[in-house]
Amino acid sequence: MTFLPTDSQAKHLQEWLSSGVDEEIIALDVRSLFGTLPYEYLLYSPKISRRNDGRLRDRDLKKYQHIELGGWWCNGIDPLNNYVLMMWGCFKPDHPRRDRQKIHKFIKYEHPYREETRAFFLLLPNRIWVKVSNRSGIPITEEDLQHPGGFWHWVWKHNVPVTIVEGVKKAGALLTAGYAAIAIPGVNAGYRTPTDEYGTAIGKPYLIPDLKHFATLGRQVNICFDQDNKPETVQRVRTAISRMGRLLVNEGCSLRGFTIRGRERG
Repeated sequence: MTFLPTDSQAKHLQEWLSSGVDEEIIALDVRSLFGTLPYEYLLYSPKISRRNDGRLRDRDLKKYQHIELGGWWCNGIDPLNNYVLMMWGCFKPDHPRRDRQKIHKFIKYEHPYREETRAFFLLLPNRIWVKVSNRSGIPITEEDLQHPGGFWHWVWKHNVPVTIVEGVKKAGALLTAGYAAIAIPGVNAGYRTPTDEYGTAIGKPYLIPDLKHFATLGRQVNICFDQDNKPETVQRVRTAISRMGRLLVNEGCSLRGFTIRGRERG
């Protein structure tokens, strides 16, 4: 495991602590990376074009050279692959690159290049698991404790209510408070719509596999996104809640969707 110098590592820790995330959750799920190591986390996809010698092409090296200056990485476990650590995750660079489509904005979070986005299922200590159990009123059996899937298998098996949020730090904060929270990297990232080569929709939206796995009959699902003052953003969030909510209800879930004030900075 490679860490940044102590001051940068401390900065990353403080950022998560300031978002209300338990320190043990941070220790289990967040890594401070620098140098060439972030490339291994972000540019592993076989869909990436490479030179004959296997090296990344110059255009991609130039595009991602900012990640060498460091940042934090977060992933989680993969409920669709025996609960092993998920390769997919997000990297927040300390020095982000500019967005080519929105020149006055920076790309705050980087995700694995040319890989489909997924959801975050964070690792957590047993004392937080007990907290979620007490809040939901669903007990933890000895069999649950022995299962390799641990907490998230228990959530799936016993139809524990889940809350879907935008952003992995919010999931960490809600888990800390005793809620089974699943994070997606954007309000529209919980579902996909088939499109043609021109981006025109050619099919109906469908849940991403990660969420469909937890969309079991009778489960209570809360969708909790940030409230924004910009009219276009408000409409985008409402549309995302409506579309994803409809798909969850179609699977037999009980739904509650809402927005909250106090948009997180950083």
